[in-house]
Amino acid sequence: MTIWVIPFLIFLFISSEAMNKKIIYKFFTNNNGSSKGKYKSLNCGLHSKDNPSHIRSNILKAVNQISKTPKYLVLPTQSHSNKCIIVTKIQKEYVCDAVVSNNLKFILGITTADCLPIIFYDDKNTNIGICHAGWRGLVSGIIENTIKKLNYLGSKNIAITAVIGPCIRKMSYEVSENFVKDLPIEYQQFSLINDSKYYFDLPKLASYILSNQGISKIKDLRKNTFIDRNYFSYRESKKKNWDDYGRNISMITIN
Repeated sequence: MTIWVIPFLIFLFISSEAMNKKIIYKFFTNNNGSSKGKYKSLNCGLHSKDNPSHIRSNILKAVNQISKTPKYLVLPTQSHSNKCIIVTKIQKEYVCDAVVSNNLKFILGITTADCLPIIFYDDKNTNIGICHAGWRGLVSGIIENTIKKLNYLGSKNIAITAVIGPCIRKMSYEVSENFVKDLPIEYQQFSLINDSKYYFDLPKLASYILSNQGISKIKDLRKNTFIDRNYFSYRESKKKNWDDYGRNISMITIN
């Protein structure tokens, strides 16, 4: 077994028998990894200050749970953008916040630590996608752009399933009054004032956008990264005055 890490693209080769064609995805917890301390233990953040060998080991462990066939794992360089790329070939780096594909040789992945990991799949046409969606991405159209790329691959919106993974939930996501006022009017309905504090519901906004795009098959795991210690959380790490934090990984592939 050999693994090469080029910035944000991992080449993994494993000898194994072929499996039947099916879509497999997983939102990983932070358990059963190699990292220590604030990164304990399945930290898959290539941008984190964790030991690089631990990060590689953690990613390999995650990949091995997704597929036993030869695969290329694509982990984009994320920047809270609205850019989605169709993965058709191997390249040194993907700079975007969402990727889609219908190619069996790719595992699509993203990392998060409070933002929404959203998985998309159309099992009829065997198209898959994954996106990293924080508030900037949601407002600027990361979901819409991911769906457009799936449409390009042949998927109809009615056939697409969207799964919202572990993320920060409303009562853990305190924001400023200006944050709410600066949002588009139609999105301000997902804010809440409680005890003179403002909170915002990112997963509800995501579901709203998905529904407006004609996606009716929406699943929400309802896992809160801020309070569930099985997941890394940026806000929880800031609360502890840590200078860095681990990242959760989510993956989808066609086997």
